[in-house]
Amino acid sequence: SIPYVNGEPHIGHALEFVMADVLARAARAQKTPVIFSTGTDEHGGKVAEKAAEHKLKPEVFADQMSKKFQDLAKMLNVSNDRFIRTTDPAHVQRAQMIWKNLQKDIYKGKYIGWYCTGDEAFFTEAVVKENKGICPNHNRKYEQVQEENYFFKLSKYAPQIKQAIESGAFRIAPATRKHEILQVIKDGLEDISISRPSNKITWGIPVPGDTTQVMYVWFEALMNYITVLGYPEHEDFKKYWPANVQVIGKDILRFHAAIWSGMLLGLGLPLPRMLYVHGFVTVDGKKMSKSLGNSITPEEIIKKYGTDAFRYFFLRHIPSYDDGDFNWDKLHKAYNNELANELGNAVQRTA
Repeated sequence: SIPYVNGEPHIGHALEFVMADVLARAARAQKTPVIFSTGTDEHGGKVAEKAAEHKLKPEVFADQMSKKFQDLAKMLNVSNDRFIRTTDPAHVQRAQMIWKNLQKDIYKGKYIGWYCTGDEAFFTEAVVKENKGICPNHNRKYEQVQEENYFFKLSKYAPQIKQAIESGAFRIAPATRKHEILQVIKDGLEDISISRPSNKITWGIPVPGDTTQVMYVWFEALMNYITVLGYPEHEDFKKYWPANVQVIGKDILRFHAAIWSGMLLGLGLPLPRMLYVHGFVTVDGKKMSKSLGNSITPEEIIKKYGTDAFRYFFLRHIPSYDDGDFNWDKLHKAYNNELANELGNAVQRTA
């Protein structure tokens, strides 16, 4: 997936980069042609808000943040072939093309709902009540939004998405995530709002033929997986889509398994063959946060132990399918016992 540039790169991003890198390297070792793509998601209200906090224009802020993710990939020795930015002119142009090609499934309607800019997402009345009107992720009140937006007929594609997942044509690993998304579909996929008024959010790709609206960041960002291949006419697109595997975090499962699938079906395109969904990384058993003072950057770990030790620890000691925990002591032990004594010793003796 492409990280959102509203915050600094963290060890969760680094974990995903390394996991995807291993899959790409394994495929290349088996002489399979590979395009391994990552990038940055740069539009939306949250980015504009952060840019304003730093007294910067959104494009300047996005440039600075995107570079940090590019630097992280280099630091981790990640072998990505492409790095796409959603502010790239080619992505903007192709995103508008995709919108036009989905026109038959797009209609205008009034939206009334609860929104959190921190999540760049709308929430149901039930969720808002459950959280007593305060978003638990961002400790800010949900805003009640009433506006005229464009909608995508996601509900129309629910039976096809369900069938693709159940038949295994579209695999979701691990099975727990597959069951989770099937439950979401069973509860009912509603049509989704896919634009915001440009007088509220200016930092976004304009809706073709309607300057009063910009594309909703989540709808537009998902398009990167095919715009990076030159959808619809480029040879790379014809050769490499559908993706063999898309690597994502568990918090964005609904967007990738349901919304992205609906968009692809609307375009008459095949779904990815597999969605690999990883968990989160905690530090000393706690969620990372600045207020707890337990934020650790990938750079700190790499400076102390090196890139290979970082890659080894996160692949060996963080579970592939569940949440995992990082602490310095565990890394230190793995470094000395496993890398130096066991593997190092074996290499030494062999040499």
